[in-house]
Amino acid sequence: MSLNSLAQALLPAPLYHRLAASSIAKRLARGSLWSLFGSATSRLLVLVAMVLVARLLGQAPFGEFGLIQATLGVVGLMAGLGLGGTATRFVAQYAVADPTRAGRVIALVTSVSVGAVLFAVGVLVAASGLIAHTVLKAPHLQTALIWGALLMGVTAFRGIQSGVLAGLEKFDLIAKLNILDSVVAVMAMVLLARFMGVEGALFGLALGAIVAGLVGHNLLMNELRTQSITVSYKGCWADWRILSGYSLPGLLANMVATPVLWLCMTLVARTPNGYAELGIYNAAYQWHGPMVFIPMVLMSVSIPVLVQEWEAGRRERFRQVVFGICGLVLAISLPPVLLAAFLSPWIMSLYGSGFIEGEMVLVLLLAAAPLHALAKIASGALLGMNRAWWVFGINLIWGITILTVALWLTPTLEVKGLAIAFLMAYGILGALSFGLVLIGSRLPPVTNHTARMVNHGEIS
Repeated sequence: MSLNSLAQALLPAPLYHRLAASSIAKRLARGSLWSLFGSATSRLLVLVAMVLVARLLGQAPFGEFGLIQATLGVVGLMAGLGLGGTATRFVAQYAVADPTRAGRVIALVTSVSVGAVLFAVGVLVAASGLIAHTVLKAPHLQTALIWGALLMGVTAFRGIQSGVLAGLEKFDLIAKLNILDSVVAVMAMVLLARFMGVEGALFGLALGAIVAGLVGHNLLMNELRTQSITVSYKGCWADWRILSGYSLPGLLANMVATPVLWLCMTLVARTPNGYAELGIYNAAYQWHGPMVFIPMVLMSVSIPVLVQEWEAGRRERFRQVVFGICGLVLAISLPPVLLAAFLSPWIMSLYGSGFIEGEMVLVLLLAAAPLHALAKIASGALLGMNRAWWVFGINLIWGITILTVALWLTPTLEVKGLAIAFLMAYGILGALSFGLVLIGSRLPPVTNHTARMVNHGEIS
């Protein structure tokens, strides 16, 4: 099947014809389809790996593995700094118009990321004992945290690399590298987890990122030479303002979601059967993500169309496109959610006999998936209306909701309390998002063009 025919099958007819009429939108649609292919394959491989690793480690160690990943995500905010999205935005702007400046932007992002990664790794290694003993209440996880520092650092560099490739519109290379990462990680995780436990699983993930990063470095250098872009560190700091003008909002957005989820997981870890309960949550959460990644791709394709409609003053058509996409999202997400909910006992049994009791947790997280997907589309519409700070605001309300409900319910309901909090938070996020779309689409437009720079990873 060709990319055009696949796009026509996936997208609503009005949206497809609008995309087909614009050469820019065609490139976005092609990139989104490559992203869909890469994401689908990568997620499937990771899902298989997690099932196998859960069976090898057992329920409680698998919960420890999930909490360490969340901890790495929190510390990794210092290493990432939203620089991957910054690279995408400004490399895309200057790659053709000013290749010299594009090279300076890559140098700026790279130099900042090296310093940030080294600092974050140093902090994590130095504080690993304190985190393991005091925060996680699991002193034996200190070694795993130190191994995890390697994974965090490599993942941060991979994010910068993918950001530059996205700016060059080499989405096919990103998809292939993500698949390579997943294939190596699956084999390494399963093999090393068998002999090294949680530390082995973390090192297996890092090994996949290392291999993909090395291959990606060679591919990126070839692509830069092809496009006559020279990475020059001399004078790169002249563009430092792009960090405060673009990277900072992305960091603030991530500062809502990642630490809040980590805090909620630590609440579960402190319950009597904490890490066993986290093992159930980690297994069930693996099925939430696949239910929302296609809506994420649809959002990435629709944002340019929404911006065009908004800037042209066609408010009614803007709302029609938003609600049309939402209808498609429900049509895509509800059938697999219902099927997975029906099969929840069998799905959880794949991870091992101790996971079967978590079928209700899986059902609750699956129920949150359509709400999460609709909130993504609504947030994309708000970004199209140049209401980026509104998105940050509703993300903040989401974080307060899930943390408050988790504090209330996890002491008695343990992991089920976290799953209920998850569902309630996304219900509120979806309602607020759509309310603000209706309100915002009737207000005068905002003229600050910087706020329209969209980094899809900034939406929780």
